[in-house]
Amino acid sequence: MYFFKTITAVSTLLFTYWMPMNAQKLSFKDEFLKKWKNNLEYTLDVAEKMPEEHYAFKANNDMRSFGEQLVHIGEGMAYIGNSAIEFSTISKPNSSNKEAVIDYLKKQYAAISKQIKTKDTSFFEETTSFWAGRMTRRKILNIVFDHCTHHRAQAIVALRMNSIKPPNYISW
Repeated sequence: MYFFKTITAVSTLLFTYWMPMNAQKLSFKDEFLKKWKNNLEYTLDVAEKMPEEHYAFKANNDMRSFGEQLVHIGEGMAYIGNSAIEFSTISKPNSSNKEAVIDYLKKQYAAISKQIKTKDTSFFEETTSFWAGRMTRRKILNIVFDHCTHHRAQAIVALRMNSIKPPNYISW
């Protein structure tokens, strides 16, 4: 029995050590597009959970409403994202109109995805001007992703404050 456990442990250790070395390496572009698709799905799940009559909900007067948080996600994509890649942005909707906000988010996410798909992998390693200084396009796109996450989290708090269970987390 001891021998079998030892062989199993050693085999598992060797396999887990060997596997990452032989795993297919994805480019930034491929990784980002996969994460971006999941980011959209999760954001839309959050948007769908809130009834339209609560899209104007604010936890206090100094905060954005639920709908304004979601619209701000799209605005951030346009403002920050256009520093990394040029793409057509969508006119922002009335933040109290659930259907219009969801459509806006879908179109804004799609605009970024479409442009990223057209670029060669090396494009994302180029540096470009950004309001915070020169940085790679890859880093700027990661900032876009972080901005979406930050404001979606605020929208999730609004769901909870309205006794609405948020959707299950979707990651990579």
